[in-house]
Amino acid sequence: MMIRKRLAQLRQGVKTPEQFARTMASEAKMRMGLPTLRSLELASTWVCNLACEFCYAEDLMSARHKPAPIAVDTVRELLCQARALGLIHVNVTGGEPFTRKDLFELLDAVPKDVVVSIVTNSILLNEERVDRLKDAGVSTIQMSYGANYDRHFKLELARRAVRRGLSVTLSVVNILCERKWVLEALEMAPREGFSVLFNYPMRYKNEGLDSEVYWQYRYEPYVREDNLFWSGKDRCPAGTTKIYVTNDGDVMTCDRIHGSFGNIHAEPLEPIWRRMVERFKGMKTFCLLETCPKQWAENNRRAGKDYDVRHIGTDKDPFNVFIGTEVEKDLMPVSKPAAPIGSGAGATE
Repeated sequence: MMIRKRLAQLRQGVKTPEQFARTMASEAKMRMGLPTLRSLELASTWVCNLACEFCYAEDLMSARHKPAPIAVDTVRELLCQARALGLIHVNVTGGEPFTRKDLFELLDAVPKDVVVSIVTNSILLNEERVDRLKDAGVSTIQMSYGANYDRHFKLELARRAVRRGLSVTLSVVNILCERKWVLEALEMAPREGFSVLFNYPMRYKNEGLDSEVYWQYRYEPYVREDNLFWSGKDRCPAGTTKIYVTNDGDVMTCDRIHGSFGNIHAEPLEPIWRRMVERFKGMKTFCLLETCPKQWAENNRRAGKDYDVRHIGTDKDPFNVFIGTEVEKDLMPVSKPAAPIGSGAGATE
């Protein structure tokens, strides 16, 4: 089952021979135990045209008064540095990426042998933009699916994307109040040729993981989950093979844990990432987000693991589970610039 799942995720993401060759080289390096940065989540803007419940970026977005989206030149340099560290995938997120007038210029800054996916709430998506995403070399459109997005999800656009050779992923949050939508996505995906991305939830405005549905479907080949691919094993990749860079340049372990380990405007990416690798290479966990000992034990049992409960996060800050743990001493202040960082990217359309 694990092999089938990994092959399915490889087919969904990798679209060109150059991407395949780079991904296979990364796999070999990882199997040899050599540190390699495989995936980078990039917050391309803090601007969003929705205000969703349990938004992962709510605290970062609300702390800023619509600073300019990160400059394309900054992104180009960031990805050049990340590629030298082994990058094989970048996920463009936000905010809502399509609020950027120069989004396609940003996508052109991604090296062509690197897999690129984009997250959207679908409000600003249309046929022309689906076609332009394909022409820009995007591999996957990750369409948010759930109660917050019911009025905005556009099935015909998703079908058009598949016809154009793009992969479509329905992105869901695995919490009980979203179960109806999660089950709908799971029923729709194999019928339409989509995949479903399981997002492990932070404990913010919800009671945590819907464990029943999560574990029932987790190993289905059409169900994606990052710690089954980017880490190469059933463990959390955050801070080692996968990182998150915010619109302000802060480097974090993932998009749901907002503790900064450095800023790309203050120093190159490599020393920041290597500090993170040293910190997290020994912190083997199913998911760094988890703060519930009962759920931690269940995850260990179901995954056949024995991850140390000392690596569990705390519930002192839902956006930063490192507060109150030994990791806290390694954190740096999250950037709160007096003026917008970067230049060029316009406001909303």
